[in-house]
Amino acid sequence: MDRRRLELTGWSARAVRRALDNGHLHRVRRGWFVDRGEWDDLWPETRHRAEVLAVAQSATTTRPVFSHVSAAVLWDLPLYRTTPDRVHVISDRTHHRHSAPELLRHEGAVPHSDVDEMEGIRVTTLDRTVYDVIRTVAGDTALAVADAAVARIAGEPWAFDALAAQDLMGSLERRTRTAGARGIRQAREITTLADGRAQLPLESVTRYRLHQLGFARPILQMPIAAPDGGRFWMDIAVEEARTFIECDGLSKYLDPDLRGARSADQVLMDEKAREDWVRGVTGWRVVRVDSSDMRSLESAEARFRAFGLRPRHPAWA
Repeated sequence: MDRRRLELTGWSARAVRRALDNGHLHRVRRGWFVDRGEWDDLWPETRHRAEVLAVAQSATTTRPVFSHVSAAVLWDLPLYRTTPDRVHVISDRTHHRHSAPELLRHEGAVPHSDVDEMEGIRVTTLDRTVYDVIRTVAGDTALAVADAAVARIAGEPWAFDALAAQDLMGSLERRTRTAGARGIRQAREITTLADGRAQLPLESVTRYRLHQLGFARPILQMPIAAPDGGRFWMDIAVEEARTFIECDGLSKYLDPDLRGARSADQVLMDEKAREDWVRGVTGWRVVRVDSSDMRSLESAEARFRAFGLRPRHPAWA
C-alpha cells in the first residue's frame, strides 16, 4: 500500500521508518510498502509485478508503457532465474526523461499496435514483449519465456491449437527479420526453438541445454498408452538416444494442490510404477533431471554423460 493509505490507518512517519528498520515492512519503491513476511513469500515474478504496479499507480502525468521483463510478468510469463533490478518502460520520447535507480527507460518506436492494456495499465503486446525479452536475457530464460507465451495462446499440450501457436510464431519471425537490432541473432535462434507444449520452465531450459549440446530437436509431451487405457505424457523424448527426460520439481511431491489426496510417498510410488511401465512397453530409458542439473551447460553435460546420453553430433566433441 502507499504511504497515504498507511497514514489513514494510523501509521505515523516514525512508525513507518521503525517498521522498515526492524524488518516488518518492505519498501517496494518510494512511497509504496508491503508487509515483509508477505514479500518474503512471493515468487520473484510476483515481487517484480508488485514493483511494476507501484510505478503504474505512482504515475502522475502520462501513463507509462511497461516493456521487456516488466511486461513479461504482467503477461504471467516466467523469468527463469532472472530477478529484474529495475522496472522497464519504453517510449519513443525517452530523450526528455532519464532512467533512475528503480526505473529503466528504453527508447524506441512503439506503434499503437504494439501497446495493449491490462486493467488500466499500458503494456507492450504479447508478441512485442516476447520479442524484446528474447533479445535481452540469457538464452535459457529466453526460451522459457517464448515457450510460455506460445502455451498461453495455444493451450494445453493434449489440446494444442497449432494454428494459434503459428500466429504468434509468425509474428515473432517477422519481427526477427530486423537486421542490426540488439540480440537479434539469439532472438532468431529462440524463435526457431520455441514450443508451447513445454509445461514448465525447467522443460524449456532442459531443451535449451540439449540444443546447446548438439542434440536433435526432441519431442515434447509424447503420449504412451497406460495400463488403464489412458495415457502417460512424457516430458521430453530424445529419439536419437531412445531416452525420455522427465523434469522433476519438488512441487510435484510437496504441493497439496498438485498431490490431491495422495501423500508424498504415494506420489513417489505412483511415479515409479509409471516409469517402470513406460520402460517396459517402449524399451526406452527414463532420465530424471531437476533445476540444479540444468543450472549451467556444464552441469547439464555432466548429468547427461552420467546416463550415457550423447548426441550423434556432439557440440562438446
